Amino acid sequence: MKFQSLSLGASALGLALAVPAQAADKPGSLHVQCDGQPNNVTSGETAARLLGAVTLLGLFAPSPEAPDASKRKLGEAGVAACTTLLEGDGAEGNSSRRLGLILGRAIHRIEAKDYQAAIDDVAMARREAKTAGLTDNPYFMRSRGRSFDLIESAALLRMGRAEEARAVSLRTAEQQQYSLFELFSTPTYAGFIPAPSDEEDRLLSWQAKLIPPAAGMRANRADLARRFADSARLRDAFAEFDAEHSPEFDSSVALASAALAHALAGNLDVAAERAKAAQANLDKRKASGKPEEDTAEFVELIDLYGIVDTAARGDAKAARRLFSARSQWVGPSLGSVMEVSRRLREGAAPDELIGGLAKTPEQIWKDQSETARATLLAKDSDNKTLFALARGLRPAANYENFSKNVWRTDKSKMVLKTKADLTKFKMETLFLPLSDPTTSMDAYVLHAALLAKSRGHGGFVFTPILSGGITAAWFRTGNEGDKGFPSDLFIPADDVIAKLSPIIPKPETIAARKAKR
Repeated sequence: MKFQSLSLGASALGLALAVPAQAADKPGSLHVQCDGQPNNVTSGETAARLLGAVTLLGLFAPSPEAPDASKRKLGEAGVAACTTLLEGDGAEGNSSRRLGLILGRAIHRIEAKDYQAAIDDVAMARREAKTAGLTDNPYFMRSRGRSFDLIESAALLRMGRAEEARAVSLRTAEQQQYSLFELFSTPTYAGFIPAPSDEEDRLLSWQAKLIPPAAGMRANRADLARRFADSARLRDAFAEFDAEHSPEFDSSVALASAALAHALAGNLDVAAERAKAAQANLDKRKASGKPEEDTAEFVELIDLYGIVDTAARGDAKAARRLFSARSQWVGPSLGSVMEVSRRLREGAAPDELIGGLAKTPEQIWKDQSETARATLLAKDSDNKTLFALARGLRPAANYENFSKNVWRTDKSKMVLKTKADLTKFKMETLFLPLSDPTTSMDAYVLHAALLAKSRGHGGFVFTPILSGGITAAWFRTGNEGDKGFPSDLFIPADDVIAKLSPIIPKPETIAARKAKR
């Protein structure tokens, strides 16, 4: 009997092992076809499966379906799959799961180019989330709740309403002010709108404080708006930050960018100083055996600076010859190239409008915008890019787990003890192993603010470390206006604490919350 039982068990096991191979060829449930996520599995269903797994019958029970984006339908087929689950007698009743299906349908409608219907679905998702009480949850609104604005703005952009799309994308951005990943994944549609709005510039200012090289992105947008004094200030700020905190790796490109911006702003003497410093730094790096990799960009920036300087000092003909000799500029910002083209085309003879001067600034912008649009629309059919707009939920526990370490400033367990040479690199390192990147970066920012306050400083400067699967950060506390702490890159500790402490509260606050539950 034992032998027969074992034989029967082995046969059943063989059949059970064959099931996954057969299932792999199936198209997936309607849920997976809609948004790539399986149906709900309740705790009762999970318990039944565990019980069945130790019985002979359990070997034949299908395992829970796994998420599978590859089985997600596209366009109208995806709309149909989602609609079947959202309407009729068998409609999905779980509010959280329904939300995913509605957002999935909205994305499929964008794929199908039914943009107004996509916006209508987002409105439906907002209503249902509010009815379910989800919109009152700050953790929901800073994670999955972001999907509403992101998907709606994507539809508006494709309808040709770029400025409205930007406004929708940015309307709740303030909630993400110190949340690096959400901040940098918020679209501004800069490639479609030549000038930044106040809301966009504010977002760019927040980005630059969390990733200082992003000051260049903000300066590039200032160039397009022909605000070259602002651009020069921002480029100077990063050059100062770079030189003070990591002097051994001072960026020649940062200095050259500042030289060009000052020249366009009319500050020719300051521009000449920056250009001289940039060349000296480049030569020093080479001589020390630590040459920079972006020398081609440096050359373009210095060349364009030289053209602006030549024209400003009265030799427009020579400047035109130099500019038209190059058919394309890659290193300098689009706004700076357009401005130089605009200036040099004024008063030019027809035979001088060749090469780089053949196109008007308006044509240069149009070419760039059309390329951006073609690139965007090409990704609408990859069944991946648009679904990145549907954010996942990060619950309170993800943040609360950091509380004890974040709020401990006397003997911080987040600051790594190193023996670094402070003459070469002056920043401290923050790191917590095995932590979620999105929430851990928020924790690093708040901890840096608390450390700054504990040291009697007004704030800090910050740089994330995202390499090889490691999420860490560099920071240095100090006071606004001190060397290396320019206003455009300085993060005020009090503001961070006010905005992030409700998200990562003190341990005693969490204990009080749990007591109320």
